[in-house]
Amino acid sequence: MTLRELAGLIEAEIIYGEQHLDDEFECVSASDLMSDILAFGMPRGVMLTGLANAQSIRTAEIIEAKAVVYVRGKKPGEEGIKLARERDIPILSTRLLMYKACGLIYRQEEKQAEKVSHESTGGTVSRHDLSRAYEITGRNFAKAGSVSVEIKQILQELGIDPAIVRRAAIAAYETEMNVVMYADRGEMVLRLNPRAIQITMEDSGPGIENIEMAMQEGYSTASDEIREMGFGAGMGLHNIKKNADVFELRSTVGEGTSYNIVIYLDSTEKT
Repeated sequence: MTLRELAGLIEAEIIYGEQHLDDEFECVSASDLMSDILAFGMPRGVMLTGLANAQSIRTAEIIEAKAVVYVRGKKPGEEGIKLARERDIPILSTRLLMYKACGLIYRQEEKQAEKVSHESTGGTVSRHDLSRAYEITGRNFAKAGSVSVEIKQILQELGIDPAIVRRAAIAAYETEMNVVMYADRGEMVLRLNPRAIQITMEDSGPGIENIEMAMQEGYSTASDEIREMGFGAGMGLHNIKKNADVFELRSTVGEGTSYNIVIYLDSTEKT
């Protein structure tokens, strides 16, 4: 289905991206929780959400969504529209509820009975070691996610398998957001060698009192403010673990938390 056909089907207004209306998409991800989108969203799809802030655009870029559709008549503010233009991500708005919009799309896809083939392309990673360090500032939601996007772009330019890039980007994004939401500051380091991608983070903040409990899916200490932004559903650490081949987490209460994430370039390699 093309974005033009989608807009007609759900009676959506085109806020940005008319030049992409003839682009086709392959699937739909729908949620107001960005951690759910990161966990289950698929690339080359359309993202449906009622969360109308800039982080919805950041999330769409991380999962490589073809477009964002805001439901319930929601529309992003100037910051969100500006970011969508910069990243060239089409954004639409429909007055339909998410349930109704998803139902119409599903029924239309059933009628069309189209089989979409997925082509995966590989690349050759530079044999030279790469290292990049980034400063993360706590509570700076305006820039939250920008480091993860840069990491994703670096890995793409090196020709790394798109599936591996996606895993690394999601892990980096969840780690970055944890620091922005809970810590005072942090330093994220990307390291790449012929064997693996490594992402580490050292933050200064309150630390995690019970790591075993924090690793449980659904456990969260997020404030109402963070929940209103679509985060804090207790999926962050779970998403990191799900996408990493190695995930080590250490924390000292009152001092901070360290993350060590490793993703092997050869998917069959395990330690």
